[in-house]
Amino acid sequence: MVRQYRLQILPINIYFGDKVYREWIDITPTEAYELFLRDPELFKTSAPPPMDCLEAYREGSNRAQNILCITVSSKLSMVYESALVAREQAKTELPGMTIEVLDSQTATAAEGFVALAGVRAAEEGKSLAEVVKAAKEMRDKVGVVVLLDTMR
Repeated sequence: MVRQYRLQILPINIYFGDKVYREWIDITPTEAYELFLRDPELFKTSAPPPMDCLEAYREGSNRAQNILCITVSSKLSMVYESALVAREQAKTELPGMTIEVLDSQTATAAEGFVALAGVRAAEEGKSLAEVVKAAKEMRDKVGVVVLLDTMR
């Protein structure tokens, strides 16, 4: 679906010991989980910096007039904050480009459903406001249940 709808995924940073990986670029989620299981103490994650978000906005501006950036829940990550900072930076660098940042308030496949609702509305030729509305409506319908083996 990422290829089909030409979506862009901003990778989180995964730290394992002294090595840094970018999710979906240098490492798959399965491989990341295997590292975590190997040594949870060495495994850390962080949100992409605003400059990475800004670069994603630059790339998106080559394909679209408007951008909707949907992030993982702001309660789980700082991605939302990075995206907002980058949006402010983009105002001078990408004049005329409208960028909306939406907190999905969820994660995993539920976040994917929010993005899918937005992209389908965009594919139908709807305005950015209507695309945001479609994503928000889906956000209000989805949920996720996570069962953890351990709190770590």
